[in-house]
Amino acid sequence: MTESPSWPVETAVVDLDDGTSLALHLCSPDDERGVVILIHGIFGSKEDFDTVLPALAEEGFSACALDLRGCYESTSPGPFSLEVFAEDVIDLVDEIGSDIPVHLVGQGFGGLVAEEAALLEPDFWDSVTLVSSGPGGLGRTRPLGYVEDALAEHRPLVEIHREFLDLLGLTVDHPSAFVDERVARTDPHAVTAMIDAVEHTPDRSAQLCATGIDFHVVYGEHSDSWPVDAQVAMARKFGADPVVLKGCSDHPAEDRPEATARALVQNFLELD
Repeated sequence: MTESPSWPVETAVVDLDDGTSLALHLCSPDDERGVVILIHGIFGSKEDFDTVLPALAEEGFSACALDLRGCYESTSPGPFSLEVFAEDVIDLVDEIGSDIPVHLVGQGFGGLVAEEAALLEPDFWDSVTLVSSGPGGLGRTRPLGYVEDALAEHRPLVEIHREFLDLLGLTVDHPSAFVDERVARTDPHAVTAMIDAVEHTPDRSAQLCATGIDFHVVYGEHSDSWPVDAQVAMARKFGADPVVLKGCSDHPAEDRPEATARALVQNFLELD
């Protein structure tokens, strides 16, 4: 894998039947070994994966990151729920079409979306990788509870996000102008649905194992959104060895994109 992959990140839009438009970032190599769909977390977007997409393309995988409906550049009239987010991912794969292996990767809340998609259409996926995520929700934590209450009060989403970062201890160099922009363009109803899912989704490890899909678990050394012991226990239930990325937080794709791509590719190749 090269230090500076040459594959350009391209943009695309997929229009769904219900009026939703999904904004995508893609990298497509000449010879594809598989397709990788990447799903962001709460307050995230496709740009969270811009540095890992070319690294995956260098390894021969066509990589596609999307804005979930109502997030940043993906517009939607609704509705918003964990199931609908997952159905959009399934519709995206239907639209793209693929006769080669399809691998699903979800970061944080995106992991819950990936799990839901796996349960809805288990035959679609050759593997599912959960990055800094868990087998179910977290319950009502202080940061999540704050966002839920502030949304109910109809406070500006940018203001809510800044306070959310403060509660997580992520105030240094955050938020950037870009982050403010994407949060401002995100539908509060989409965030409300995400918070609801992260607070109330039950542990679905048994159902996920029953799908027969190969599941993998990756998290940063300093990951703290989902308890690390819960992520390790989840990996054991899947019969997988968790991959710990040194020097990374909950967002290893941003912290160490090359190492993240290597970890993902190694998981994919285990299926060959």
